[in-house]
Amino acid sequence: MTVRMAGGFKPWFGPEPAYGAEIALLPETVALLGEDTPHLRPAFAVEQGARVAAGETLFADRRRPELRHVAPVAGTVTEIRRGPRRSFDRLVIAVAEGEARSFAVPAQPERESVVALMIEAGLWPGLRTRPFDRVPHPGQVPEALFVTAIDTRPLAPDPAAIIAPRADWFAGGLAALRLLSGGRTYLCPAAGASLPAVAGVTAAAFAGSHPAGLVGTHIHHLHPVGAGGTVWHVGYQEVLALGHLLATGRLWSRRLVGLAGDGLRQPALVETVPGADLHELCRGRLVEGPVRLLSGSPIDGRIGRYLARGHAQVSVLRHAPIPERRSWLGLAADWLGRGSGAVLPNALHERAAPPGILPIPFLRAIGAGDVETARRLGALELAEEDLALLTHADGGTADFGRMLRRVLDELEAAQ
Repeated sequence: MTVRMAGGFKPWFGPEPAYGAEIALLPETVALLGEDTPHLRPAFAVEQGARVAAGETLFADRRRPELRHVAPVAGTVTEIRRGPRRSFDRLVIAVAEGEARSFAVPAQPERESVVALMIEAGLWPGLRTRPFDRVPHPGQVPEALFVTAIDTRPLAPDPAAIIAPRADWFAGGLAALRLLSGGRTYLCPAAGASLPAVAGVTAAAFAGSHPAGLVGTHIHHLHPVGAGGTVWHVGYQEVLALGHLLATGRLWSRRLVGLAGDGLRQPALVETVPGADLHELCRGRLVEGPVRLLSGSPIDGRIGRYLARGHAQVSVLRHAPIPERRSWLGLAADWLGRGSGAVLPNALHERAAPPGILPIPFLRAIGAGDVETARRLGALELAEEDLALLTHADGGTADFGRMLRRVLDELEAAQ
């Protein structure tokens, strides 16, 4: 089955990078970030200064113990930083030689044993739900499970090329993940990609411009959730990690990350670890002049020091310097240029909108905080990444993803 997208577009951020051979790069520091698990209230199993082994539990959520986070590498915990109201900001590890924890792998995987293993090894937070884009409760059974093996974001590496040399891990991870779903398990690659076939897994290829590679697009076409129900989704590198764990009993704490953008001398495909220091990944690769480092793509990445969980690319973009002095007239012009948040319809909105969404009424609803109208227009099928292209098409003056999150939080609280 192949689904061909008629709309969409891919913003231009330079030529598509020609990634070469993988380069192994283990940074000196890695970090686990609170932004990757919103609303986490951590119960720490280690203290600052503690030596940890790869795979050792660092902390879990006080309210949901299944949200367990483990050390991706061996080393020493050098920083534990809290945010507002005792929330979790980040935990930093200085990488060093050390042991890696082993896990007991079930001989005949069943749903309960796979769930328990994923929780113990810290892989469970890699699963997400629609609606609301939350980490699922282990006791729930989704109507369907989606595995995303396509990436149409600008400058992104090709998932099929990353999976190919690790096909056995991918097949093993897929076979285990299909046990989690009460319905179908969908594998969604790019049209023409060659991926392992696994019994019980339905392959549904997608073709077209961005957002053809987003899981929200796949869910809309294959198993919509706007009228009710819940599905789960997971990225292809999380599948590789589970397959490696089942095959070896050890955590695969590596991730393949594409470094690209006009701020780099040349693109590179780097094998590193989740939470890697972006400054270290890009050291010696930058062009002259100021640049911006984004964990993620140019349209939905976030500025920060460390690689976010689930991100398979780092975007490095040239950045115009900010003038040291601004006249009051210039500052006033900037302030007036922000506008009132009104959405002016244009053809690009239609192309950039997620499938099945009427962009102008929907954007007006989330901008005004009209929760019920937003729900009727399809908010429950969406997450922030689905509106990133619309934010870009609108000039970036309004963050539609943030508006959507406020609406989703209200809808979730009302349940």
